[in-house]
Amino acid sequence: MESDSTAAGIEPTGPLEEGLAAWAARDVGGAHAAFERAHRRDPREPRAMSWYGVTLVLVERNSNLGVLLCDQAVRLSGPSAELLLNQARVHLALNQRDRAVRPILRGLELDPGNVRLQCARDALGTRRRPVIPFLSRNNPLNRLLGRLRHRWQQRHVPAYELSPLALGEPEALREPRS
Repeated sequence: MESDSTAAGIEPTGPLEEGLAAWAARDVGGAHAAFERAHRRDPREPRAMSWYGVTLVLVERNSNLGVLLCDQAVRLSGPSAELLLNQARVHLALNQRDRAVRPILRGLELDPGNVRLQCARDALGTRRRPVIPFLSRNNPLNRLLGRLRHRWQQRHVPAYELSPLALGEPEALREPRS
């Protein structure tokens, strides 16, 4: 989560704020350098520890230390939306989708109105259980049956769910009744 100083357009005052500004500008390398300085200045500060862990994984590909720092930051300060989202970012960068979902759902339990966590959950999407649970998800039979289940459920959606009223379309977009 951005600090109030960077959101207000005020110049960053410390390395953590400088790193957040660089992250917001999509300068991951610059953010990494700033977060490293912030972490060296105060190694027990959870936000600096968490952000440094994220950029360690993204820039230096140091997955062991990055995951360790993000997990330790959550343990030190308790779960917050920002730290849990950073945990999810690290796991997504390592292609560990299942492990990325847990912190997002935990964060939404703590802060259901957090827009960033909601966007992260929506971006990940949801998966249904495999049709045949004792077979792997990648099994060709499970893949075929899963596609068929998806198509069948799309065809059998109740008519109300497809109506303009349920979709929240304005009156001007609805077709006139004859």
